[in-house]
Amino acid sequence: MNRFFERYSNLVVVVLIITGIGFSAKTIASGPDRQAEQNFLVSQKNYTAVDVDLVTAAGESVNFNQLVSSREVTVISFIFTSCAGICPMITSNMVRAVPELDKTGDDYQILLVSVDPDFDTPERLSEYAQRFNTGNTIDFLTGPREDVVEVLRSLDALYEGSNKMNHQPVTLIRNSDAGPWARIDGLIGSEVLLEQYQRFVGVDALE
Repeated sequence: MNRFFERYSNLVVVVLIITGIGFSAKTIASGPDRQAEQNFLVSQKNYTAVDVDLVTAAGESVNFNQLVSSREVTVISFIFTSCAGICPMITSNMVRAVPELDKTGDDYQILLVSVDPDFDTPERLSEYAQRFNTGNTIDFLTGPREDVVEVLRSLDALYEGSNKMNHQPVTLIRNSDAGPWARIDGLIGSEVLLEQYQRFVGVDALE
């Protein structure tokens, strides 16, 4: 995460207010998607979900490896609740993607892992989830710092230094137990997420 994206998101809001243009979910999604088309990189990586216990927004202890293996498809990204930059955009775009993903009939889940586990208690994650109306498909994970760091390291999602603002937007898609993960580096909107999901999972065209 960096100041560019913070300035970019703020600029979009200011322009919309000045011009009097209403911003529907479709409008918000199309803006980041157009930006992301020039700034994201898709690759395939081999990752192993580590065997550590994390905590959900509901305060339930879950084994990360077992959780990832509990669904046919898992989408993972990374946020922290005090973020005023791209984390709200990441969360909102995940929420906007859910209705279309539901149409696929896939057994899927979306996991948003906090990169700030010391601050992001289950209570704060629950408040954050309610703020964005994330529903039951999206779950949030936190836990002891050493366990969260192990998860981030195993997914090549550790940020540089001690400043959580340095964490980069990454989206991972895992299809079944075997094979590589799709890794998307860069800020993407819901339309790009749906497109890459379709390509990697191999579902029928999303309408």
